[in-house]
Amino acid sequence: MIRYLALVMAFLILVSVPALAQRETADDSAYSYARIPRAPLRWTIDTPTAGMLPRGSFDLDIKTFTGGGIQTVLGIGLMNRFSVGLAYGASRVLSDTTPNWGPRLEFQLRYRLLEEGHGFPGIAVGFNSQGYGPYDDSLKRYQIKSQGFYVAFSTNFQIYSNNAGLHFGANYSLENDRDSDPSIFVGFNADLGNDMLFLSEYDFALNDNTRYSVYGKGRGFFNMGLTWYLTDGLSLELDLKNLLRNRAGAGAIDREARLVYTEFFY
Repeated sequence: MIRYLALVMAFLILVSVPALAQRETADDSAYSYARIPRAPLRWTIDTPTAGMLPRGSFDLDIKTFTGGGIQTVLGIGLMNRFSVGLAYGASRVLSDTTPNWGPRLEFQLRYRLLEEGHGFPGIAVGFNSQGYGPYDDSLKRYQIKSQGFYVAFSTNFQIYSNNAGLHFGANYSLENDRDSDPSIFVGFNADLGNDMLFLSEYDFALNDNTRYSVYGKGRGFFNMGLTWYLTDGLSLELDLKNLLRNRAGAGAIDREARLVYTEFFY
């Protein structure tokens, strides 16, 4: 697994460095950071923020998940306020067994309703059909349900001269099985120096906490991670997920890696 990730990371670095040396990445004032140019934060780890991809840009988001799985998302900023994404995942890819391919191509949409400012947070609405973890064919759902329809609020501030952000929102997943309640989530990020970012989030998982649930135990999902910005457009993220051990049958905390490459079409 580490060998594959190292090869992918080395390739992306070779591709991105020449282009980024000639051009300064476009700035989004509500969700960018002053110390180094970087793409707006659109997810704390799994939960959404009100950040947007700049118009004319795209990002390739590749991350691992438990059981040797890989999930890939291609996001495209069509306008400053509107972006789309295509996602696909498969479990057991990084293993010696036959991969369990995802059932379909998943979709992401996001529209920013309100810019941050004048005492109001940034507000975005969206849809995400891509869940997390292996897909359960019998229940027609992912191990961790997708957000489905959501609204996200984001506000940025400073802690000891370091930039930080607070994010919160609500969602309604279409993966209802026996628990069809809406849910809520909260996230936090803070700069650690010039090129490191601390991430944390808590998904209350109210739609996966009944006594009939196959996966959730009612504790919610608490995740933490560190992002290292290797260049303006390339980041490596290491995450510790399910810290409350909310998932039935999970004896250990999930350890995952993520690469995000951002570039412009022009």
